[in-house]
Amino acid sequence: MMFVPRLRLFAVCAATAGAMAAGCSHPSDPLAYTRNEFARTDTYSRAYPKAPEMVCEAGKRSLLSQGYTLADAGARSIEGHKQFQSGDNYKEITFRLVCEPDHAGTTRSIAFVNAVESTFALKKTNNSASVGVGLLGSVSMPFTSSDDSMVKTGSETIASDDFYSRFFALLEQYMPSASPTPQGDAAAPAPKSP
Repeated sequence: MMFVPRLRLFAVCAATAGAMAAGCSHPSDPLAYTRNEFARTDTYSRAYPKAPEMVCEAGKRSLLSQGYTLADAGARSIEGHKQFQSGDNYKEITFRLVCEPDHAGTTRSIAFVNAVESTFALKKTNNSASVGVGLLGSVSMPFTSSDDSMVKTGSETIASDDFYSRFFALLEQYMPSASPTPQGDAAAPAPKSP
């Protein structure tokens, strides 16, 4: 009756493997897209009673004053980069600003911002080679070298209200006559008279 204990052992192993597989199939971290609200607009945008070009110019000066390098600086869109280092870990913030008219025929505009923090790590790769010298026989001399490269280890959109509020406060300093309103509170265009 050696067959029955082996069958039980097989059944226990199969059940254990099935339970482990079921436990691994459900990620503990929710998918990134489930964190999108699509409801609040005041974190990433502000409305200003100025032309889009004026708002973006103030945004450009704000980024430059904080040490950002501008990769793209158009009249109505800007992209800036700033790097940080701590030991062998490197971080980069990519900051984007887009300025659009609020409504056709008005001088109001909306500034939309987005910042992404990317993390990089230094990867060291050791290379080795040997050289044989024919005149001396089978003598080999080892040569080693090391190549360093940056490897992106992650990136995430910065979702901090405080981070963007500080940016908008600085933008207002470069555009002192503008008083921002949250994008959702932007005044509706006046009705046209017949």
